Amino acid sequence: MRLLAAVDLGEGLESLVESARFLQEGLGIPAELLHVVPTPYFEALGRRLPHLRPGLEEALSRMEAEVAKTLVDTGLRARVLRGFPAQVVAGEALKSRLVLLGQRGTDALEVLARGGLARYLLHRGEVPVLLLPRTLRGVRRIAVGLDDSPASLSAFRVAEAWGRALGAEVFGLHLVSGQGGCCFPTYLDPETLGLADVLARAKAHLEALLKATGVVEVSKGEEELDLLRLAKAREADLLVLGSKAKSTWRHRLGRMVEVLSHRSSLPLLVVPEATVW
Repeated sequence: MRLLAAVDLGEGLESLVESARFLQEGLGIPAELLHVVPTPYFEALGRRLPHLRPGLEEALSRMEAEVAKTLVDTGLRARVLRGFPAQVVAGEALKSRLVLLGQRGTDALEVLARGGLARYLLHRGEVPVLLLPRTLRGVRRIAVGLDDSPASLSAFRVAEAWGRALGAEVFGLHLVSGQGGCCFPTYLDPETLGLADVLARAKAHLEALLKATGVVEVSKGEEELDLLRLAKAREADLLVLGSKAKSTWRHRLGRMVEVLSHRSSLPLLVVPEATVW
């Protein structure tokens, strides 16, 4: 199995390559770069205007060769495939332990990665996806967004495995909101408890689920970005969330994943519920 980094030749290429190198060494899993040449338009054009087909094929072949040379020069394994990018990346993801997507640039694939491609992969829920708004050069502290769902517990176990491999501290963060907020504790009755009691009971509840102590911080928070602020305040280098996908229902991913997959300034690892690392 491999770490699959979906790349184009835009401004975020070097950042994604550097992150892939770091994880390849730290996790002990070979990384591979994948570039997808989006050919459906050219194929349709060739069918409609057959006299253009030879020239289009020649141009595509030259493009593939030049892209392959550029990627091989990074020193990582690389492949160039043709097709519809989301479908090709999703198919290759099934043969991977992890998919890396860059999110820092304005080029086509990175814009798609912030929207359609990331959402497509996350909703399929078949492999962890690491969204990289910046280069991941080192990991000292890993924060895991926790609730009492099996998805977040699976995410914590994956984070523990990464922590052991990378020599990083792993800790859980749990937000408690009022009713109507992002993180209303359905396993407690905050209307009959004071805030201090709710926070203490939530911490004890989650630590019992994790079968660990001293790893969970519970804090008041009313919106999803409060989790990001808390992780940054605790100097986390990586934020991990669990996902209940697979489903096409928009909020099956969870509001936290929906919001932070677009707005996190920290590298964000989204772990499907069934993942075993």
